[in-house]
Amino acid sequence: MLETPHGRVETPAVMPVINPNMVVVSANEMKEMGFQAVITNSYIIYRNRELREKALEKGVHSLIDFDGVVMTDSGTFQSYVYGDVEITNEKIVSFQKEIGSDIATILDVFVTEDMSRESAANGVMETYRRGKEALEIWDTKSILAGTIQGGTYLDLRRKSAKLMSSLGFKYYPIGGVVPLLENYRYADIAKIVINVKKILPPSFPIHLFGAGHPMFLPLAVALGVDFFDSASYIKYARDDRILTPSGTVYLEELKYPLSPILERHDDVKEMDREERIRVLAKHNLYVIAEEVRRIKQRIHEETFWEYLEERCSSHPRLMESLRIIYRNWRFFEEYESISKKSAMLFSTEISFKRPIVMRLKKRIEERYCSSGRKVVICCKDRPYSRYIPLKRNLAIYVKTPFGEVPLELDMIYPVAQSEYMEFRCRKTIDIDRFEDEPNVDVRKLKAIADFQFGIGAGDSLFSGEIRITKTKATGTIRTVYDSDGNVIATMRTQDGYLALRKEGAIRLFRSGHALWVEVTEDSAEFNKKGKNVFAKFVVDAHKDIRVGDEVVIIHRNEPIAVGRALMNRREMLSFERGMAVDVREGFG
Repeated sequence: MLETPHGRVETPAVMPVINPNMVVVSANEMKEMGFQAVITNSYIIYRNRELREKALEKGVHSLIDFDGVVMTDSGTFQSYVYGDVEITNEKIVSFQKEIGSDIATILDVFVTEDMSRESAANGVMETYRRGKEALEIWDTKSILAGTIQGGTYLDLRRKSAKLMSSLGFKYYPIGGVVPLLENYRYADIAKIVINVKKILPPSFPIHLFGAGHPMFLPLAVALGVDFFDSASYIKYARDDRILTPSGTVYLEELKYPLSPILERHDDVKEMDREERIRVLAKHNLYVIAEEVRRIKQRIHEETFWEYLEERCSSHPRLMESLRIIYRNWRFFEEYESISKKSAMLFSTEISFKRPIVMRLKKRIEERYCSSGRKVVICCKDRPYSRYIPLKRNLAIYVKTPFGEVPLELDMIYPVAQSEYMEFRCRKTIDIDRFEDEPNVDVRKLKAIADFQFGIGAGDSLFSGEIRITKTKATGTIRTVYDSDGNVIATMRTQDGYLALRKEGAIRLFRSGHALWVEVTEDSAEFNKKGKNVFAKFVVDAHKDIRVGDEVVIIHRNEPIAVGRALMNRREMLSFERGMAVDVREGFG
C-alpha cells in the first residue's frame, strides 16, 4: 500500500496514461473502472503554454480533473523517440514539484538494448548524477522516483540499482524496457527485474515503465513489480484492436462481445471513428482493470502460482520467462510463505519447479536425518503414514511427484495438501518383514522439528519425558507436554508444522536452534504481554525466517515471546510499517 498526498494505492496497480492534449477517456471514468492512479507527461504539459499556465495555477490534478493519485513522467521517453528534449533535468523536476505531482520522475537517460556497453554505462552514471541533482531540490511530501537504467547489461542494471538506492529514493521505476516489450522479449525483462530486485530494498515499490498489457501483467507481478503504466488501451483502439487477457483481436475479427462495454455497443463496427475509438479504449481499460482484479484475488486466495502457470501457457515467450523465475527459485523462495491456506494444484511438470517445492526438496536433503537403512516405496493414497507403518532401523521414503519424501514428513505442506496428476511408480522393497517402530510419534515429532528448524531441533524440543495427546477423529498428534504439564508445542493441522508455546520456544532458543527476532526496548515491554511485533521495532532477525515460520522474540539475548512471522528477515529490516510477527504468547 503506497501512501501519497492524494490517497493510498493498493498494489499491484496499473496507471493508465493520460495525454492532456487528447483526452479520450477521462480520468474520472478511469477511476470508476477501479484505477486508483493515473500518469501524465509533465514535459508535454510544460511544452504547451496553455496547459503549463493552468497546471502552475491550479495544479496537475485540476488540469486533468482527477482527485486521485497522479504520477508525472519527465520526458525521457520523448527523448528516446525524438532524440532529445528541450529541457533540463533540474527544470522538469522543479516543474513537477510546482504542479503538485504525487509521484514525479527525474529526466533519466533512456538506455536501449542496442547501445554499446560504454554508452550504456555513461547513461547509468548520468542518470545517477541527475538523480542526485533532483533530490537536492525535492523538498515536498510527494514522492520522487529514481529510475533504474542499464539496458540489457545485467551488471549495469545492478550497478544502477545500487547507485540509485544509495541516494535514498523511495520509488524505483525500471526504464528502457519499451523496445523489449514491443518485441516480446519477456525473458530479457525477467532477467532485468530479478537482478534489480535482488539489490533494491523490498519496502519500496518497483514500477515497470510502459508495461500494461494484460497478458504480461501476471508474469510481471510474479517478478515483483508493483506499478505499471501503459497507453496501450488508446494505441490499440486507434488501430481497431481489442485487448484480451491473452493477446489482441482486430475489430473486424470480433464475432462475440468480450466485455460489458462491447455488449452495450453492439454497433461498434458501424460507429464513426472517434466514437469507435472511445468505446474500444474503454473496453481495453476494462480488460486491464479486470486482469488486475483477478491477480489480486488469486494473491488473496494464495493460488497465484497456479494462475501464473495458466496464464504463461498462453504464449511461448511468457513460458520461457516463467522458466527463468523457476531457475532463480532461491531468490523467490525467500519471499514465499512456508504454507498456503488452500491446497496446491499441480497441472504440469513445470509446476513441480515452484519455489515452495524446491524448498521442500532442499530441506529434506539437508535436514532429514535417519540412521536407518534407506528404502523407497510407492503409495498413492495419502496421508502415506496411514497406510505405511514406520519401521525400526529403516528410513522409509515415499516416491511422489515432489521427489522422495520421508514418511515422517508426509503431512508437511505441500505433500499432503496438494492435488496432482496420477504418476507411475513401483514398490521397491517389501517392508513387512521389518520390525515396527515402537516410538512412532516421538520419531515423527523430531523429524518435523528438524525439518522446520534444523537438524538437532527435535532432540532439543522433545528430550526427556513428554506426553502426547491426539485428535479422536483422525488420531493425529495434537499437543505435546513436558513432564510438568507445560505445553511444548501443538501440531498445526493446516500444514503439518509445529506451533511453539513458551516451554518449546525457550528450549529451542537455549539450544541455538530457534528462528529469532530481536526487538527494541520500547517493543519488548509490549511483546512480553503478548502484543504483536511491528517491523520498525525489529533490530535484527535470523536469516532463514520465512513468512509463516515459528519465531522466538528476544531482547538482550533473552526470549520474551513466541509467534508466527509475517515477513522474512529482509522485509523486517526494511519496512518502517506493518506487522512483522503475530505474537501467540508473551512471557511477561
